[in-house]
Amino acid sequence: MPQLTYLHLGEHGTYMGAGFDYEYEFKDSKHTLSIRVDGVAEDDALKLETNEEFVQKLESVIENFRVSKWDGFSKSDNNVLDGDSFGFSARFSDGTSIYASGYMMYPKNYAQVRGALGGLFLPLYEQVRPDKKKVMTNYFEQVILKDNTRLEKQEVSYPYIAKGGNMFSLGRCECTGGAAWCPVYTHENDPPYMLVTYLKEREQQWVLSCEMYRVSDSGEVTPWGEAEIDPSFFSSDKIYGHIFTHWHGEQLQLGVFTQRGYSASGKDSKYFIDLYDINDHLKPLANEMVEGPAYNKEWWTKDKIANFIEVAQKYGFTQSMQHWEEMPNDPVFASGLQDNTNHRFDFLLTNNHDSKFYNTLINTPEGQPVGEYLVKGKLYFH
Repeated sequence: MPQLTYLHLGEHGTYMGAGFDYEYEFKDSKHTLSIRVDGVAEDDALKLETNEEFVQKLESVIENFRVSKWDGFSKSDNNVLDGDSFGFSARFSDGTSIYASGYMMYPKNYAQVRGALGGLFLPLYEQVRPDKKKVMTNYFEQVILKDNTRLEKQEVSYPYIAKGGNMFSLGRCECTGGAAWCPVYTHENDPPYMLVTYLKEREQQWVLSCEMYRVSDSGEVTPWGEAEIDPSFFSSDKIYGHIFTHWHGEQLQLGVFTQRGYSASGKDSKYFIDLYDINDHLKPLANEMVEGPAYNKEWWTKDKIANFIEVAQKYGFTQSMQHWEEMPNDPVFASGLQDNTNHRFDFLLTNNHDSKFYNTLINTPEGQPVGEYLVKGKLYFH
């Protein structure tokens, strides 16, 4: 086979930066490569030099899979919408060439050739620009979990303590603590941030906090800021909330929504929204609270949630704003978390009372635990 002087294999999808491009060229006595992976713009493709040994491996792929038989292939499946297209070209020192292209239709051995070329190009890319999700996974498992256990799907429980009559309080939280993580995306496919959510014990109290880490293109992990949720929220008989990341305009945000306290009418409940600027080391952006109705017969009104609507309008939670305007009796911020939200980390502590529970409370001496009854909830990624 004559010497290979140029090779290109590329796939492209419908969204910006989709697919990949592997390219080799021999020019001015230099062997050069251009490598673009999925989610990376063409202008950001990795450029580097290689050697004749690498070229020989490329030539072996062409020869072993009889790629020369691809020449002239051009087929499309027009019944598929939003599919992927491919293009292949190769040139040789004797002036011969191979050209093939297609849309959702491929020549014989295409999958094998695609995999073989990926096995040659991708390791070179990883040496310079490692996969950030792999970096995050390794960092979490090797560094974070060195001092913490995994937090995902951990059940949390509190024992009830009777005060006499039908009064009671909650005992100390029974859980093990731990950490959970997730990647945080901007507009690119390769996430630049890692969010780690911790449940930590501090002075005999459990604290839920978020730590952000930035991952550079070279794979360096750097602490990027911390946001601590009010440690007193675990003292309520019912609490739920969501930690989420949100993209608004050019600003990437970390948000926390929590509810503390509970009654059927919303009385004595408090709802909180906290927002942080991720790009600016978790700089606080907003801290808003809405209190529940003062009386059981009083329901939510627009003026009570006006500050939530203002936050939603300013920071891009259009679904929440629309929801609150149409249903002012429902202040739940979670209704708008579908707006450009990367992920949600949900936490829930709740209880289910029945007549037996209250009868047990009345007949239990002050300071004694109430038998089998526990508040149970879960902390988990959604």
